[in-house]
Amino acid sequence: MSPILIICHARCEPPGYLCTYFDKKQVPYKKVYIDDQILNTIKLDDIAGLILMGGPHSVNDEHSWITEELKLIKQAIEKDIPLMGVCFGAQMISKALGGKVDEAHSMETGWHHIMVDKSRLPDEVATSLPNSFEVFQWHEDTFTNPQDSIPLFSGSNIKNQGYIFGKVLTMQFHLEMTESMVQEWLARYNDCLPIHLQSVQSPLEMIDRLHERLENLHVMADKIYGWWLGYTEVNG
Repeated sequence: MSPILIICHARCEPPGYLCTYFDKKQVPYKKVYIDDQILNTIKLDDIAGLILMGGPHSVNDEHSWITEELKLIKQAIEKDIPLMGVCFGAQMISKALGGKVDEAHSMETGWHHIMVDKSRLPDEVATSLPNSFEVFQWHEDTFTNPQDSIPLFSGSNIKNQGYIFGKVLTMQFHLEMTESMVQEWLARYNDCLPIHLQSVQSPLEMIDRLHERLENLHVMADKIYGWWLGYTEVNG
């Protein structure tokens, strides 16, 4: 059975709970890091799906690997390989599909609710999603929804939060968070947080009821990961 390939863009932004989900569903996967210079070794015919995680970059940065990864994304879409993009990964997919990625009007961090537009969803599993749920956010950029995509998730702070495009699912937010990841991001990026913004929570707000919030987040992760998994040839 071909594995799902997970490309990570920073050591401090691993797939977290996503790997826990795949492990409990006995889904084969391979996790790689962009700084290992692996892009030119990836063979799309050998994978069942491609997942692009977050990272502290902008898709508009002038890194040679960004150009290479955009090319890989386009090739995967042409081959009808299921894709999932998370935060920076979602922005990369949007740019590959002709969308725009720019700095948002404000940073968005912490726990925020997003809304789900199920009016154009093509299958039963997707329509069983709730109308709204709480997610973890940490981003400065935002993307436009590419032409012919179906808007799926939206937020009150940053409007575009995700869409589907054939077998492609994008999410600006993070379902993969674990307690250790939240604590590490706060320790690593605390000095980057602005203050007195509706869209930016304080560290104390982010860790408030953290265990309960992560449990609820992972319930939604199970639903959404399972839905996306249905696009692949992997039987989870």
